[in-house]
This record gives sequence, structure tokens and C-alpha cells, in this order.
Amino acid sequence: MSTADDRARAQALLDELYRLNGADTLGNPNQAAATRIQVRTADGQLVDEALLSARSTDETTLAISAVAEYALVMPADYQAGRGTPTPKVDDLLMADIEDHFADVDLDDLTRTALNGAAPADRMAVTRAIDDMFGHIPHWDAEDGDL
Repeated sequence: MSTADDRARAQALLDELYRLNGADTLGNPNQAAATRIQVRTADGQLVDEALLSARSTDETTLAISAVAEYALVMPADYQAGRGTPTPKVDDLLMADIEDHFADVDLDDLTRTALNGAAPADRMAVTRAIDDMFGHIPHWDAEDGDL
């Protein structure tokens, strides 16, 4: 990691602290600062500082506490980074879902949706279906059959 990367991370942290404090002081612009947080690089160079209200200080502490707790309870997940967790779906449930959707007759579903729509709304329903699934004409349907 370069010093520029470290400074960028430090500045990003300060930017978020400023945003949090700004959101807090919108409702009470005259409140006094309760905490001064200075951020320095590892070699001691001052990046900047943030003055936080009491509430912003409390919220920052809670957020850091939550991250620390997660890192301690789930160290492997924390070390792995911010990747999207892949939930494990029960294999039998997945088979049931696949069976259910395999039994859905899309032609019948489309016909039901169009027939249930008022004649003036059928074109809008058709466009909505096309927007969702793309235009997939039925192999033996003539225009107007569905």
C-alpha cells in the first residue's frame, strides 16, 4: 500500500464523519462539538480532523463497535472482505421451486393476463410483459391470438 492510498482511506473516513455530523447538526445547528478526531497516517502525518457533536460521536462509536464485534465473532468472513455472502439454499427447497416453475405454462399465463386486462389496456400489458421477458412470440400464434 502506498502512502497515497493510506491518505485516501483516511480522507474517506473523515469525509464520512463530516457527512454524519452534518446530518446530525441539520436539526440543531447551534450544538457544540463534543469530540475532535484527528486522523494521521501511520508515519504521523496529519491528514485532517473532524469535530463531532455528542450524537455523532455516539453513533460513530456504535458503528465501530458493531464492526469490531463482527470481526471478532466472524473473523473468517471479516478477513475475506466485503464480498457478497452466498446464502446456502436447502437442496430440497430448490428442487421444489424448480419443479414449480417448470410446471408454469407461460403461454397460458400470458393469455390469462391479456384476457384479464381491459381491451384498452391490453397493449400496455403486452408492453409490460415484453419489457419483463423480452418479446418472445409463440411458435404457432398469429397476431392477435394472444
